[in-house]
Amino acid sequence: LYAHYQLFGPAAHQRGSISAIIGTGLGGGVIEKGPVVKGAGGFAGELGHVHVPMHGLLEPGQPLPHCNCGFDGDAESVASLTGIEKNLLPWWLTRYPDHELARAESIAKAAKLVRAFGESGDPMALAVFEQQAKAVGRLFTIAANFTDPDAYFLGGGVVEAAPHFREWFLGK
Repeated sequence: LYAHYQLFGPAAHQRGSISAIIGTGLGGGVIEKGPVVKGAGGFAGELGHVHVPMHGLLEPGQPLPHCNCGFDGDAESVASLTGIEKNLLPWWLTRYPDHELARAESIAKAAKLVRAFGESGDPMALAVFEQQAKAVGRLFTIAANFTDPDAYFLGGGVVEAAPHFREWFLGK
């Protein structure tokens, strides 16, 4: 909401935007001509649980990611810290068994360290974040088909990262 009003200023009530915030989960919001779209039950804009096409996002043999909500292949199952911990990192570590993160105390601790590895250009970490970037891009593409917003906002850990890494991620 803040980003929407910052970007559009006095014209905010005439504009629409979609936000995706990558954290432990994948939060989101939809604003259409000023107000936040809430829906009848208050659950509209739950972008994390929108199914995104996985063909071309997943590597051959990579299992379909599972979300804590019970869905398989939704945006949050890839684009979140939980998605890294439960889906992406375990699979990528089978491809990089000698990686330093394979020796972490737990997969949860390793998942929290992936961003630092990505910032330093580590190939495995970049593969993880490339999948996240593709998932977010597909999510925004789907959203464009039903709202056609004036702006898209991305927040969370990947945009709070080092500038070169943030630009790399946004460019994917």
